[in-house]
Amino acid sequence: MDEIGDYMATPALRIEADDTAQDAAAFMEGNHVGSLIVTEVGDDIGIVTERDLSTKVVAKGKDPNQVKVREIMTQPVLTMDRFLPVEEANLFMQKNKIRHLGITEEEKIVGVLSVRDLVSFFSRDFKMQE
Repeated sequence: MDEIGDYMATPALRIEADDTAQDAAAFMEGNHVGSLIVTEVGDDIGIVTERDLSTKVVAKGKDPNQVKVREIMTQPVLTMDRFLPVEEANLFMQKNKIRHLGITEEEKIVGVLSVRDLVSFFSRDFKMQE
C-alpha cells in the first residue's frame, strides 16, 4: 500500500504571514511549487496557493506588493498523516474541494500533497495495468 509520504513534496516550504503576495508568487515560482505554508511566530497558521494569488489578488486588481499573505491565505491548513494511504488523501481532498494538503509527521507539517502529486500516483498505477 502506497503511503502519502511517498508522493508528497518535501520539505514543506514556508512564508511569513506578513510577507506580500508578490513575495509569495516569486518564492513559488523560484521553487516550482504551487503552495506555501504560512507561518507566524513559528506556528503554521495557513496555506497560500497559486489559486489564492490569482483569484484574490490578480482577478481583483489588487497590488501584490501591498497585499499581505495573511489577507489571502486559507486557514486552517487541512492535514493528514504521512503514513496514511494515498487513496485516503485523494478522497479527503475531493470531499473538501482542495488542491493542496498539508502532510504531517508527529503533528508537524513536513510536506504538501498536491493534485499534481496524485496524478503522478494514479498514472503510475495506470501504467502498471498496461
